[in-house]
Amino acid sequence: MEDIGYPLGIQTFSEIIRKGLFYVDKTALIYNLVHKRKYVFLSRPRRFGKSLLMSTIESYMLGEKDLFKGLAIDELEHDWTAYPVFHLDFSGDDSIELKVLKNKIINYLRKWERKYQVDPVENLGDRFYNILEAAYEQTGRGCVVLIDEYDKPMLDSLHDNELHASVKSQLRGFYSNIKRADRYIRFVMITGVSKFSKVSIFSGLNNLKDISMIPVYNDICGFSESEFRMNFDESIRNFAESYGKDPDYIWRKFREHYDGYHFALPGEGIYNPYSVLNAFDEGKFKDYWYQSGTPGYLPSLIQRSDFSLKQLDKIVCTEQALSDISDPEKDLVPLLYQTGYLTLKDYDEGKEAYTLDFPNEEVFKGFWTSLAEFFFKTNGSNIFDRDVFVRDLEKGNPDAFMTRLRSLLADTPLHPRTDKEVYFQNVLLTVGKMLGMQVSTEVHSASGRCDMIITTRQFLYIFEFKIDSTPKDALKQILDKGYHLPYEADPRIKFLIGANFSTKERILSGWDIETL
Repeated sequence: MEDIGYPLGIQTFSEIIRKGLFYVDKTALIYNLVHKRKYVFLSRPRRFGKSLLMSTIESYMLGEKDLFKGLAIDELEHDWTAYPVFHLDFSGDDSIELKVLKNKIINYLRKWERKYQVDPVENLGDRFYNILEAAYEQTGRGCVVLIDEYDKPMLDSLHDNELHASVKSQLRGFYSNIKRADRYIRFVMITGVSKFSKVSIFSGLNNLKDISMIPVYNDICGFSESEFRMNFDESIRNFAESYGKDPDYIWRKFREHYDGYHFALPGEGIYNPYSVLNAFDEGKFKDYWYQSGTPGYLPSLIQRSDFSLKQLDKIVCTEQALSDISDPEKDLVPLLYQTGYLTLKDYDEGKEAYTLDFPNEEVFKGFWTSLAEFFFKTNGSNIFDRDVFVRDLEKGNPDAFMTRLRSLLADTPLHPRTDKEVYFQNVLLTVGKMLGMQVSTEVHSASGRCDMIITTRQFLYIFEFKIDSTPKDALKQILDKGYHLPYEADPRIKFLIGANFSTKERILSGWDIETL
């Protein structure tokens, strides 16, 4: 495993090449992109190689020919012209103070003003325009503008409407003159996790081409299945040897854990590059993408927006709807797609709509774990002990399970605006997903839908939860609608559990259990 140098934490193309580190060649796509497009936008999830892509384009547009020896672009490009490049990167800042954001932009402008001997003016957009004009006039070549992770300041301010509006206004003013400088421009590329298309953050830049869902650019970031097979054969064999497993087993596990992203259909599944490289480096299957930092705004948005997690069961959405997250509190699905928690799984040409789902095991587990940490954390300590809950179920002790569930719900913070019924359903669904057992929710039968069914080797648990009613009514519904009847021939012991959640007291007020 140590013979191959993986570029962990390195996002600079020149450093990867000079150190002889592992690199999957994307330069043919880059050549295609730069020669066929002028204004480009690309959306991809975090940790998906956007910064490396931008660094590679920067080296190419600076004419650094020696870095590309042996790569596909070496045979495609013959001129190797050096253009003036202006690369802005918003990915590294944790602070979302408006003053910090403004100072970062000013620092970029000052550096370029010194280089091209431009006198500063008050308006940031005008300052950038003057720099582009001067660079063009002094070099005789069009400018290349690369804006990496443009949306991070906006995503980080989603929790504060006033701050979010100020951040958008600041960025809009800065970007406002890009189109006005068109005659000085050779190429513009903007990347981010999300697309705020209706916000007009790039005011007037209506010729910005969104390539995020164009099939030819499906694998411009990440590793396609064919790239994975072509480039990682030795890595797989090394991994299999250290893991004590057959290489075919390792191929399959990598696919289950890290493959499954689709950014265009038709198109190959895409592996998460961050997780893949870390797994090869450590020789372990872990949830690297999730552990690298789940966006904190997602769980709070789910609660604030009253988003029902039941909607995640095979979501159907149009491309237009997926392309805008201007108002995530009204529709959270586009944000979940753009941040990588959901991906394209199928396309209905007649309806012009996509079916979405979790891409792989790592993302599925990471999503539900982040929600569990949000819902079930009190005073800094996680009170959700999965193993204890599972042990109660495996021992056939539903009363102990319900007692633990009541304690869990009693200590769960609740946003004052939250719809209590949706909140309760979301918490229950999160508990079910975190158990790692055979858990089904909203189970359809001939006469209705059962809230939750959990099965173990010896026991079958059928749950019906009421809101501001009684446990007796909940249990009666199970019996009256026959939720247990499809399992009559099942030899396992069956527990019918009717429970009530009091929105006033915000607790499970009681439950009744009948054993069959």
